[in-house]
Amino acid sequence: MLQAYTSNGLCIDGGGTFTLPRMVGLARALEIMAFDAPISSGQALSWGLVNKLVDDGKSLAEAMSMARTLSEKSLISYGCVKQLLNDSFANNFESQIEQERMMLCACADGPDAKEGLKAFAEKRKPIYHSH
Repeated sequence: MLQAYTSNGLCIDGGGTFTLPRMVGLARALEIMAFDAPISSGQALSWGLVNKLVDDGKSLAEAMSMARTLSEKSLISYGCVKQLLNDSFANNFESQIEQERMMLCACADGPDAKEGLKAFAEKRKPIYHSH
């Protein structure tokens, strides 16, 4: 991986100055942007820039497998988790805990939670309809 902006006299765009420091920390983000050195796949994995490595030619199959796994889960739950994670950067701990409580209560009242808990009790895989 190579960001290649600063080596070409440009600054970062596309939200990179927002997302990268949140992924790898401010010091490492500055290192990546200032030195503009290539990042190996091993470095990208250890720095949290990627979630996993796959063999050459296997990325599409792995992405499809991951997509299938996600498609079988509750979209309502994913939406709440994503919102909570994004909001966590602007909240203090107490506010975040309260927001989690409110989201959990909202999820618990929904059909996906009812199906998930029923499936758990029945020792079967849940079938969500929020897709």
